[in-house]
Amino acid sequence: MQPTAPEAARMLTQPVVGTADGVRVVGGDDGQNLLDGARITAVHVEGPVLWVLVERRHLYRIDGHGAELAASLDPSAAGTCVISHRGRIWVAGDDAGLWRLNGAALEPVSAFSHAPSRGEWYTPWGGPPSVFSMAGHGDDLYVGVHVGGIIRSSDEGRSWVPTIDLHDDVHQVVVEPTGRVWAATGNQGLAESTDRGASWHYHNVGLHGRYLLAVAVTADGLLVGASSGHASRDGGLYRFSGGVFNQCEEGLPDGFGGAVSPRHLAARGRDAVVSLPGGNVYTSADGGRSWSQIAADLPGVSEVALRSIANQVA
Repeated sequence: MQPTAPEAARMLTQPVVGTADGVRVVGGDDGQNLLDGARITAVHVEGPVLWVLVERRHLYRIDGHGAELAASLDPSAAGTCVISHRGRIWVAGDDAGLWRLNGAALEPVSAFSHAPSRGEWYTPWGGPPSVFSMAGHGDDLYVGVHVGGIIRSSDEGRSWVPTIDLHDDVHQVVVEPTGRVWAATGNQGLAESTDRGASWHYHNVGLHGRYLLAVAVTADGLLVGASSGHASRDGGLYRFSGGVFNQCEEGLPDGFGGAVSPRHLAARGRDAVVSLPGGNVYTSADGGRSWSQIAADLPGVSEVALRSIANQVA
């Protein structure tokens, strides 16, 4: 599904969607499918470059010259997310694994294997913990572990500090350009820290449920995906600004049939993109006040991102 001409004309960014059938670049007249047929695990935009994790192991770099395999994890490892931080590429994954790209190799960050509180990390179903998201600001790299809180390093992974009660059940962490840290938690709603995670303040008044899975920073405030609990089907999307939650409704369906998953919500400036359950993708050009559908029934969405139209990679 393509947007109308007025919608395409006002878009300052272009959505990039990782799916079970390649990377879908949607919106406007130049929609593309990169790495066609590949099962995408994660997508990260770094200026004009896309970093794409395929089949949980293979890291690709895509630019205007095409796609090339940058490195692969060992067969026993499984990645979940990718980020660029301080000029380096980091991949995190299951068993709370963390790797750093060095040349053509993804090298384990050994200090993360001994991070404080690691012995307490868990999952509700008894399996090993996994990294759901990462975020960076300045020297600080924040790694969100499910369930293990948010672990911070300020020295490129040589040492780590826990920052939030791991039982808050963090699902996604993001950082504003100012350094303010936000986390979507399952137990206390939206968590906020202004001191690099040393202390936290929680926001949940006005939400229909405080089980948050996704969060994104816009120029007008935050967007969060909320529901009443794990596996609930009453998911909703909210704008958060000035300490107040307002539910996003214009242009969105009355019911989502589930909740917005981690990394299925992204923003850049006043533009935003969200993938709802079922692979229906919507964009907003006004900080989430109104939305327009740009794609339907995309298979197996894993992550959404926004890239600048001026910095297209293909």
